[in-house]
Amino acid sequence: MSSTVTGMNAETTARRALTWAASAGSSHAAPVPAAGPPPSGPLRDPGSLARPAQETLALLGKLVRDSGARLGAGRPPFGDHGAAGLGAILLAAAAGGRMEFRQAQRLAELIPPPQLTSSSSAPGAWLDALARHVVVAPWLTVTGAPTDTLLRSSPLTAVLHRPAADDEGMSMAKEIAVAVAMLSRPRGAEVLRGTLSRWAADPVVLGWRTSLLRRLSQGNDAEQRFTADGYVTALVKHGAQWRQRWQEAGRNLAGQGRPDDLMVATVAYWAPLADLAGRDPDLIRQRRVLAGAADVLGLVRRHRLGTTGGGR
Repeated sequence: MSSTVTGMNAETTARRALTWAASAGSSHAAPVPAAGPPPSGPLRDPGSLARPAQETLALLGKLVRDSGARLGAGRPPFGDHGAAGLGAILLAAAAGGRMEFRQAQRLAELIPPPQLTSSSSAPGAWLDALARHVVVAPWLTVTGAPTDTLLRSSPLTAVLHRPAADDEGMSMAKEIAVAVAMLSRPRGAEVLRGTLSRWAADPVVLGWRTSLLRRLSQGNDAEQRFTADGYVTALVKHGAQWRQRWQEAGRNLAGQGRPDDLMVATVAYWAPLADLAGRDPDLIRQRRVLAGAADVLGLVRRHRLGTTGGGR
């Protein structure tokens, strides 16, 4: 549809983006392409986003309810009885209006993201974060979308997928703080564990998950138990896929020349478990299923992919 069609503005663009995002139907936190080509539209009359029509609000509400249920965030999501703000609608408009790149960036950054770093988060903060996440996640696979701007505006996505690219190499303290805060929210630990336990085809995403698991494995007792249980989930729910990837990675790492980044990341993901096993063998022995990670832990040690050493 042409962006010059009479009556189209920033709100109708947001509405089309919400409808498209709803078709993704993801049951986990990773970005899943929605059905059909991603829509685009104009960002005329951005003031319309400050007073969205009931149809727009209803679309967002249904998307949050359905996606939150598939994600396992509970009802109400993360125990938050508050109300989401308008940030998710602005992000939908920014994604749909990505052809007007600078205007889209300004829209995405207009409302600061919710603060999720303490148990005293304002009412509605976690619901707002979920609304932003379910809007943003499907767009992360779309060429031309302002991906890093969307990630900076969606703190939950920055944890469940990866931080914005310009945050890489930094401490990523904000994202780590959000992850730690999730552990104390209703259903937060389950959502985080369900995401971190999966293999990803992107070495940057796997690298972020490894960094986060390493930090949690060095935390308090509850964080260490969460880390160990996350690796149990990886083996129980996704073990066949992980084993296939270990075999591929083992062959790649044993070959000549520079190993593939994804293969290195696939093995390095298990390094926090290797370190945790060294520090607290009882924690591992209590979870017998973790014996199934022996092969990949051997690769971690053989290729020095642990927390203190680096690669090949």
